[in-house]
Amino acid sequence: MTKVQTGDPDGDLGSNEILISKDKTKAIVDGSGVLYDPSGLNRTELIRLATGRKMIEHFERTKLSKDGFMVLLKDKNIRLPDGTIVENGMNFRNTFHLTRYASCDIFVPCGGRPESISIHNVNQLFVNGKPIFKAVIEGANLFFTQEARLQLEQEGVPILKDASANKGGVTSSRMVF
Repeated sequence: MTKVQTGDPDGDLGSNEILISKDKTKAIVDGSGVLYDPSGLNRTELIRLATGRKMIEHFERTKLSKDGFMVLLKDKNIRLPDGTIVENGMNFRNTFHLTRYASCDIFVPCGGRPESISIHNVNQLFVNGKPIFKAVIEGANLFFTQEARLQLEQEGVPILKDASANKGGVTSSRMVF
C-alpha cells in the first residue's frame, strides 16, 4: 500500500505513524516542506528522522530515487525531476495534498491546517472523475471539513474520521518508546 502523510516526523503522531507503519510512504509534508519519492521514501532514513524527532528538511537527499524530490519552504523556482517548476516552496507545501503527486492508497493527515480540504477544493482530489486517495485515515483534527468528508464518501472514499482515528492518539503516543 502507498501512503501520503502530512505531519512532522518530529511530532508525536507523525513520528509514531512512521515508526509503526509498514506501507510504502510516497510523501511526507511537514512544517519544513515536501518530501516525495514515487518509489517510496527510504524507510531507514524515515525511521532515523522519526526516532531523532527531526523534520523532513534533515532527510538525506542522496536517499531519494532519480524521480524523488525535496522542496523546502524557502525554495523558489525549483525544477522537479518531471520538469514541473515549483515557483514557491511554501505555496507548494500548503497545496501539495491537492496535486497529482499526492495520489496514493491511503492519505494520513497527522498535521496541517484546519479545513485544508473543504467543499471549495475537494473536487481537486479527483482526476478524470476518480479520487486520488483510496481511503483517508485522519490523524489530525479538522483537516477536512464535514462537507468535504461527505463529498469524498459519496464518491466511494472511506474515511476514518479524526475523532475515531486519533482518539487517545496523543496520550498513547506518549507511551511509545
